[in-house]
Amino acid sequence: MQPLRRFFRLLGIPGIGAPRVGENQLGRIRAAMLSVLQAHSGHSVQRVEQRVRFASDVEALWYLRQDVMVALSAIDGEAAARRQMKAINRMFKGGLPGSMGPRAHQRFTH
Repeated sequence: MQPLRRFFRLLGIPGIGAPRVGENQLGRIRAAMLSVLQAHSGHSVQRVEQRVRFASDVEALWYLRQDVMVALSAIDGEAAARRQMKAINRMFKGGLPGSMGPRAHQRFTH
């Protein structure tokens, strides 16, 4: 089964071949995301909180990071939101298929 799982992971098919994330890691990520949102109010923040609360797996939380970032940016500004999200982003390490991890962006210099 191990070679088959490795094959699916290389294909980048979500959920198949991906390392299984323990409930503890999922819970920690969810709690961290809810914690940064908890200090704020408003309808859009409440909608994001609800989506985070009911996300079924780490992949769903990975995609919700952008929504959390937008909600925080609207209130605190982008720089503050990025600082708050930095620790949360690190929590995903080892819990996502390789194709879903953060991408290194290279700046072009002349």
